[in-house]
Amino acid sequence: MPDEPATEMELATGALADAEASRQQGTERGVVSRLYYVCFHAAQAVLYDRGFSPESHDAVKQLFGREVVLAGDASRSAGEFLSDMYDKRRQADYEQSPPTADVDALYARTEAFVTNMAELIEAE
Repeated sequence: MPDEPATEMELATGALADAEASRQQGTERGVVSRLYYVCFHAAQAVLYDRGFSPESHDAVKQLFGREVVLAGDASRSAGEFLSDMYDKRRQADYEQSPPTADVDALYARTEAFVTNMAELIEAE
């Protein structure tokens, strides 16, 4: 579908708004979980834009690393950030101990990730 990248970026933007609301009145776990989904949808948008249709969260991580990072279109640190956010989300959602994270720093890094992914889509 031609609008898949745009739809995924809308989902990323919506999840970012949810993360901001959680920062104001929610829990750290909730913020971390939503920030992961921001990154997930933004990365998936780039993959859709390049003709890929990942079917799982793991597939998004792997394809993003192989097709975007290794292609030189995103930095290695962007790929590592996506992977780190995946791990933090799993900890936030499923483990008893909350993730250790500077939520404000993660939020800022997530905003930069989304901006970078939007620029990649526009450059195509």
